[in-house]
Amino acid sequence: MAVRQRCRGPQGGRRPASIRPRVMSPPMGDLTAFRDLISQRLGLALPSHFDRRLKPALDRARDLLESPGGPPAWVQFEAQPWSAPIWQEVIKLVTIRETSFFRQRAWWDSLIEAALHPLVAARRSDGSRRLRCLSVGCASGEEPYSLAIILEGLIGLEAGWTVEIVGLDLCAAALEEARAGVYDLRAIREVSAEEGARWFRPAGRGQVALDARLRGKVDFRLFNLADAVAAGATGALPGPADFVICRNMLIHMEPSLQPAFARALCALVGEGGMLAVSPVEATASWFAPLRILNVGQAILFAKEGPKTTSATAARTALRSAAAKSPAGTTRAHPGEGTAPAAEPRKTAAAHVPPVPHQDADPLQRARLLADLGLLQEARHLCGQMLATRPEARLLMALVCQALADIPAAEAAARHSLASAPGAAAAHYVDAIVQLRKGDTERARRALSEAVRLLDMDGGGNLVGRQLGIEAGHIRQAARRLGAVPAEGGNRARPV
Repeated sequence: MAVRQRCRGPQGGRRPASIRPRVMSPPMGDLTAFRDLISQRLGLALPSHFDRRLKPALDRARDLLESPGGPPAWVQFEAQPWSAPIWQEVIKLVTIRETSFFRQRAWWDSLIEAALHPLVAARRSDGSRRLRCLSVGCASGEEPYSLAIILEGLIGLEAGWTVEIVGLDLCAAALEEARAGVYDLRAIREVSAEEGARWFRPAGRGQVALDARLRGKVDFRLFNLADAVAAGATGALPGPADFVICRNMLIHMEPSLQPAFARALCALVGEGGMLAVSPVEATASWFAPLRILNVGQAILFAKEGPKTTSATAARTALRSAAAKSPAGTTRAHPGEGTAPAAEPRKTAAAHVPPVPHQDADPLQRARLLADLGLLQEARHLCGQMLATRPEARLLMALVCQALADIPAAEAAARHSLASAPGAAAAHYVDAIVQLRKGDTERARRALSEAVRLLDMDGGGNLVGRQLGIEAGHIRQAARRLGAVPAEGGNRARPV
């Protein structure tokens, strides 16, 4: 997913002028100015590689607005609120809507254990039997519908409950998809067989339709977090709520604005409530005074107050989850004819390593995120360290190849070789990427060179040790791939 967010009504598109200086009115062909205006109005970070999305968006806006004798297209576009149809046409083209039901199921399991169970128990205990949940950046609705399925299991037909689930997003087209409730089969790949049979029915041509009763449990609204922040008033926010999910949205916002957006998310959380964010976004200082809870594969922020029942219950759940989740490690070993095992180790839920605290060493945090299967989060964190940590480039290559982004993986591996040609680990990682490409001969050459470098220095100068890459692993991989002879034989000459 990415950028998702609601509006305050027809006037909800007010320019967040307090966020960035006013953009002047250049010709409606200036891509840089167009990028700045979108970023200003929506809070999005739009690096130069986004130009492949921005160019068709700019062309679309110009085609719809330019007319003989009329006002300049740029003036018309700038004057429109973000909720207007022309802006929504652009938003549909520039936003990323990557999501699915129960995406990263273990993350959801941690939320059930540490947040939703305690919140439901607390509302039973205080007699209110009311629960309000927000999914900020809900895209096409998979996340709030997943939440509805969970709460249906926790509460079911129990009498006296009022449960409100609201999905908020910046893109009107995505919300229309959410209301329709028709999805490709890949969107339910992490749905259990029981859940699939209960809540979904075939809709033809590789699609499924969500049960109408479940669709009726979720409300969807337009929401622009940047607009609410610019307004500077809590009245612009659709809170407070007992439980708020905002996952992988802040990483797509302008870095200088991320703390302000985090504070706005905190304002959505009611007393005794909790906020769930992506691990890579869990910078404690942003979300103060909410208290951070590191639970299994999720990170929560709890709001204390006069009513702390749910926060107290969460602490109990936290202790339980922590007791079940000792740390683990993952290592990658290329083998003959196979793709490298750079993806997370398959383990029982009780032995999944906990998400590292935000104050941990960033490289180790990125490595553990990758071990947990949070590959996009790991990639984002690696990107912040490329200029200062040589190992980050190695981990970036491993993460990108696990994401099947082979060009990015190869670029990262090449950069590592260029900056540290004498590092055996750099050649080892290059071999992993080449195997993923299917170039076995080049992988053999890389492993042969890695072993030669190990022999020269005894394995002492091994860039990559912090990633768990050790001399023994490199030698073993080289033997498996035939880059060096088996134990006791003569060394194979590099191909």
